[in-house]
Amino acid sequence: MNKIKITIPIILLVFSTYVVLHAVGASVFHPDSTVRSIGDIDLIRAEYKKINALKLRALQFKYENLECVDEGETTYYLQDDKVRKIVEKFIKGDGHTLTEYYFKDHKFIFALEIVIGGPAIGPETKTEYRYYVKNDKALRQMEGRKIVVPDTKFTEVLTNAYKLLKARNAKNFNEVICNFE
Repeated sequence: MNKIKITIPIILLVFSTYVVLHAVGASVFHPDSTVRSIGDIDLIRAEYKKINALKLRALQFKYENLECVDEGETTYYLQDDKVRKIVEKFIKGDGHTLTEYYFKDHKFIFALEIVIGGPAIGPETKTEYRYYVKNDKALRQMEGRKIVVPDTKFTEVLTNAYKLLKARNAKNFNEVICNFE
């Protein structure tokens, strides 16, 4: 009887650990992967703060009446001619989006996306997404304060980050912006 009393809490502990690890996208077969992910996320957060504290040179491009958006702008923030941050704002229909892309050593590491919209008559909604990236792989995706499983939105944000990085030199925003979707 005592074995059963001890075994049940152990089973519950193992199961709850599995659920938590699965929820954050960690591999159950590599228990330290969650620790590495959390450490990587802390490093990305530190880099985010560092980039926002730097004196960066801004290079802004405005656009109107593209095929896919009513108006918008893309601003590149440069440190010694290296892109450290890209801020993209655009209005489409009844909504607008602000996305900040962060880079370290020419690699995309983080994005913050704020989507505001709603019906013409009715309450406005605001949704915030965060994407943590290492070696072009998802470490974590969040919607608001909730950790969610990385999905196609992650892939879109990753692709868009590199398209915008290339668009700086080509200055062909119609092709880049309108081919996001």
